[in-house]
Formats: sequence, structure tokens, C-alpha cells
Amino acid sequence: MEKTDSLTNLLKENKVEISTVKANKILVSLGLLAEKERPSSKYAGKMKKYKALTEQGLAYGVNVENPSSPGQTTPHYFSDTFAGLLALIQREIK
Repeated sequence: MEKTDSLTNLLKENKVEISTVKANKILVSLGLLAEKERPSSKYAGKMKKYKALTEQGLAYGVNVENPSSPGQTTPHYFSDTFAGLLALIQREIK
């Protein structure tokens, strides 16, 4: 299986001066990441937001199930193709 890691760790590893929040916003605008919602397990009637890779985004990573929130995923990106994803992000930085 290919090595994957969180966007935060990969940005740090590659010494990229952009926040994970900003990178995620760019990935959403590119259609690679989607914001999803699930019902809160603590508060009835409340929804929790999380991010998941879209069909297109799965070329760059996988959705890993969050162990503390079953049914919720966390995107993890392939380390060996991160440079390509990073190039897409950096093209969008204004």
C-alpha cells in the first residue's frame, strides 16, 4: 500500500508556507475535496462538518475512517504524488 499522510504533515515536510485551512479551501475550489456533514454524537440536532476527497481527489489520496468518529473520514494524501497536488495548490494561491 502506498504511504499516505495528512495534509498538515505533508505541507510541513515540504516546507510549504501555506496553512492547511487555506490549502483545503483551494482543494475544495478545485473539486478535489468536498465538505460533508454528519449528525453530532454529543448534541442532538447538531451537524458536524468534515472533509472528504471527491472521486477526482482520490487520484491524490484516500479517505481514512476517523477512529474517534465512525462514519466520518479524514483525507490522507499519497506522499509520492504530493508534489503534483502541491503544484495545483500553488497555482491557485493569490
